[in-house]
Amino acid sequence: MKRLPETFDVFILGAGPAGLCAAIRLLEMGYTVGMLEQEEFPRPQIGESLSPGIRNIFEYLNAKHLLENPAYLENCAAKVIWENKEQVYNRPAQSKGGIIVDRSKLDLDLLEFTVSKGLHIIQPGKLKQALNSENSWLLEITASLDEIKISSKIVLDARGRKGTLLKERMPIAPSAVAVWTHIETNSVYNEALIEAVEEGWLWGSPVCGDLYRIMTFTDPIALKKNSESHLLEVMRKTKLFSPFANEIRGEAIETCSVTSFVNQNPWNNGFIKIGEAAFTLDPLSSTGVEKAMRFSLQVAIAINTYLKDPDSPHPKDFYEEKLIESVVSHAYWTADYYRNAWTSHEKTEFWTKRTNFQLDVSKNETDFTLKLEKEFNTNGILFEKKQEPIPVDFILYRFWNEEIVVSPHATFKTVYAISKDSIVLKEALLHPNLERPSVYLDQIELFPFLKNINGKVVSSIAAHLNTTIGIEKSKKILVFLLSNHLLVVDKKEQEFNHYL
Repeated sequence: MKRLPETFDVFILGAGPAGLCAAIRLLEMGYTVGMLEQEEFPRPQIGESLSPGIRNIFEYLNAKHLLENPAYLENCAAKVIWENKEQVYNRPAQSKGGIIVDRSKLDLDLLEFTVSKGLHIIQPGKLKQALNSENSWLLEITASLDEIKISSKIVLDARGRKGTLLKERMPIAPSAVAVWTHIETNSVYNEALIEAVEEGWLWGSPVCGDLYRIMTFTDPIALKKNSESHLLEVMRKTKLFSPFANEIRGEAIETCSVTSFVNQNPWNNGFIKIGEAAFTLDPLSSTGVEKAMRFSLQVAIAINTYLKDPDSPHPKDFYEEKLIESVVSHAYWTADYYRNAWTSHEKTEFWTKRTNFQLDVSKNETDFTLKLEKEFNTNGILFEKKQEPIPVDFILYRFWNEEIVVSPHATFKTVYAISKDSIVLKEALLHPNLERPSVYLDQIELFPFLKNINGKVVSSIAAHLNTTIGIEKSKKILVFLLSNHLLVVDKKEQEFNHYL
């Protein structure tokens, strides 16, 4: 066992995917990283169904081999009853789609991989106290019979829901509870099921070990009876889950809160929440692990910037900006999805609350929650416009010899961006047809690219881009800019619209 340093650059609480993802990146940047995990591994953990984007993250971390386990389940088809009570939507299996893992196995493998990169781990152990001193945190830890004291410039709290006290949580959705169990399948049931009902909705999926997990999500007020009778009662009302009802055993049923919340003070003097300690998603999303790991990658950039310049306001502001962006976009997405369910018209307690939720920060008023409230209530999110795709060659043929200019509706604003693992200020493009301010487009920085483009011919622009990124990427970039009216012909947008 390697010697434990007394001082760390970053110390992480919790060895779940969010904490380990941050640790890997920070170790790659050359920092000394320690970690405390309360439980011994392997340990049981739900959240086995991982969204497709998880593959890119593991590949980025050079850990994609950890997903290549023959026991994991891939390419799972699904049956869904959501928008229409009478219609079953069959979603076919997709190559390189989601993956169902054994979390006890995957989390252990990811921990061992991170230790091989240089992580110092204390496991099992418990944090007794964390004291903030000048420019560092003093941590008192109990591990077996040992009392360990260490110092760290930064503490990342990745302990999930357990890392957030109830008084620190600000709800960003109505209260919700999950009731779940599993049945033995012997691989008979090999597809996922999702169905909306008046009391909530149900999700079922095969999981590793020839088991099938069934979960129902409902309002706590609906649990008037015990969890077993509630689960069975809801299942018997469904089309997809009723065949399973006779296989449910009461002793295997569990419940837990799944209310979505955000921490009201997530960056506090270098004690920083990540993963589900910062923000929990509605279970409807099924992207919890992916989003937690993606956020950890952004936090690692903020930490790197902070450790290089502790007096800079940029790291904290960048962190809060990205967290608020995640909370707002997720809240609007889930509300819209709930609104599209057939049950939303039934006006039951569960569905009414979710389609008409209003953020209230009055009981959790902090500088951070006030920023969140402003973004939540004024800006929301601009959903991508649904347009028929226009053939690339058609657009380029029409404009190949045209002189173009930047649209008069395009403006620029200074925003935070990432460059070489640090937070920097960049000029971002704003336009009514863009979902959000954009600094880059397919690795091309837009401000310097568009700054000197007025009056140039499309063919010459394509030729210039071709020298650095190749003709196919060049064509895609130009088509995006032209079809979204970011570039227009001869300053006459009316003429341009006529072309399309």
